[in-house]
Formats: sequence, structure tokens, C-alpha cells
Amino acid sequence: MRKIRVALLVALIFGVCAGLAQAQTSPAVARPTSSSDRLFLGFAEDATVVDGQWWEGQVGAADSDAVDAQVLRAVIAFQPWMDIEIGGRVGFGNTDMPAGVDGSGATDLDVWGKYHLGGNDETEFSVGGMVTVPTGDETAGLGQDAFGGSAFGSLRHRLQRFILTGQAGLRFNGDGRVAGDTVDRDGETSPMAGVGLLFPFSDNVTAVAEARWEDARLDGLENDSRILGGINWRPAGRGTLRGAVAFGLSDGAPDTELMFGYATIF
Repeated sequence: MRKIRVALLVALIFGVCAGLAQAQTSPAVARPTSSSDRLFLGFAEDATVVDGQWWEGQVGAADSDAVDAQVLRAVIAFQPWMDIEIGGRVGFGNTDMPAGVDGSGATDLDVWGKYHLGGNDETEFSVGGMVTVPTGDETAGLGQDAFGGSAFGSLRHRLQRFILTGQAGLRFNGDGRVAGDTVDRDGETSPMAGVGLLFPFSDNVTAVAEARWEDARLDGLENDSRILGGINWRPAGRGTLRGAVAFGLSDGAPDTELMFGYATIF
């Protein structure tokens, strides 16, 4: 039953985006996206880089069989040198776990660096790496008490009505633990892959559809597979409103996740 529901959700997200793209009255050519048109699940690995600085506050809620969580998160990225992006994200959350166990604390800190390799009028490429610092509270289900590092490559390719994105990488994880563990689990080497579609309906609105998979980071856990549909809306000036809903396709991902944010870009 869950597989049927997930298949319907996938069809709905991608179908709605495709249908809206077909309904455009503007010329049937995908305009180049701006630095404010960023992915949600693959924000750090996205092939584009910010023009200057990105300051975003996010609020999110996720539910699963293991834990329900509400998180406030900050995402910061800037371009200190030409074609190089440095960024980071960290948050604070509250959780509700089975047997009435509640917790609160910080999330893990992710820090990344990325180099934009350039490309041509249709395709652009980037390569980069990320480090995860275990600042999260694993007893509250907000971290895994494990250092991690990854390397990735990504691209954006413009087609007639949308922009295709893709990322692939490999993550190396130290030993860690999750809520309920009394001893460390062995860290695993976890490959990652993601694809996305950006539908720029106008200069101010872009729809986003993503699918992302990452193998389990610790021994005994499940892989994390998700799909997402979202919107980037720039009502005026330098601000961008961002909202998305994601659905888990595996036991290692939240069943559902909501994300809302406001980014100031300059």
C-alpha cells in the first residue's frame, strides 16, 4: 500500500510541475535560473553558486515511526572568491519519540566548499566537499554523534521548458550512535545521488521537484530516500520565500517533511 501511495505522490509532484510548464504563455524556453533558484534537499551540492551572500532562516517539521521533530535552522552561503562558494547550516530542534520520550538540542553542523567549473550556455558543472561536525544531540534524535566528510560533483542542464539538475557523491562516516544506542555503531561509506527539475514559470516563481538517495551512514540503519516538491518565490527585492513538502521512500527517511524558509540574497 505504501508503495502505491509513494508512486502516486511521485506522479503528482512531477506531473503538476510538467503541466504547469506546458501551460506557460511565455516563450517555451527555460530562462537561466538565478542564484535564488536553489534546490532544497541538494542545496549544498547544487551546481550553481550564490552571487554574493545567502542568509536563510528555515522552520521544518518531520514525522516518522522513530521520531517526530520540529527544527529551526540557519543556512548561510557566500562567494568569497570568484566561482567558489562556502556555506554552512545548523539548527535547533525539539523531538518526540516513542514511549513519551521528548528531547531538544542542536542539530549537526554541515560546512561545505564548492568550486564552479563553468560550462556553456546550456550546461554548468561544480565539484565540492562537505564536513559534518557532530554538534547534534543524538539522545534527542537530532544527530548521530559521528564526524563525516563527503566529496561530490554536480551539474545543471537547460532543456526547452525546464532545467535538469544532478548530483552524485561519496560520504565517509565515523563511528557514531543514534537515540537508544548505548554503544557506537560502525560508520559506513555511503554513496549519494540526486536529481531535480527546476521549472522557471516567470522571473519571480520557480517550481522545484527533487529525488534524492543516500545509503546508510551507520551500520544497521536504513538508506535515506526522498522525493520533494517545492516553490521558490521572489515577491520583491532581494528576498526569496521557499516552501516544500518531502515524502520518504524508505525506512531511513521521514515519512513526511515540511520546510519553509525566507532567504535574503545580496
